Amino acid sequence: MAVIKGNAGSFRVGANTVAECQNWSLDITQEYVDTTAFGDTMREQTPTFATWTGTASAKYDITDTNGQLALQTAWLAGSSVTLRFYVSAANYYTALAYVSASIGAAVDGIVEITWNCVAAGPLTYV
Repeated sequence: MAVIKGNAGSFRVGANTVAECQNWSLDITQEYVDTTAFGDTMREQTPTFATWTGTASAKYDITDTNGQLALQTAWLAGSSVTLRFYVSAANYYTALAYVSASIGAAVDGIVEITWNCVAAGPLTYV
């Protein structure tokens, strides 16, 4: 079994790596409707819509103009951006997304940011 180390991943806006990113996650879901009919002895489900959401977290660095600042510009304008969630140097999930953010600081820590991403288009694997 091939093992992919987490530090081989990255989070990107288009082709630009988001600086100081420490983790990301994707949640991919499929909706189903019940299509069971009278006389059936087993419940039947039919897939309808798929969707995805994602998050990424980093140490705050707004000087990262092509990554963190680009995400901030998109969420303040309500515009979509193309995101890439890399699992290795060559393979990633990509989609058009809308982003929002949570920024926090603690007296004994650093300023951190988490981006919440929602689908603006289908998710594909490259």
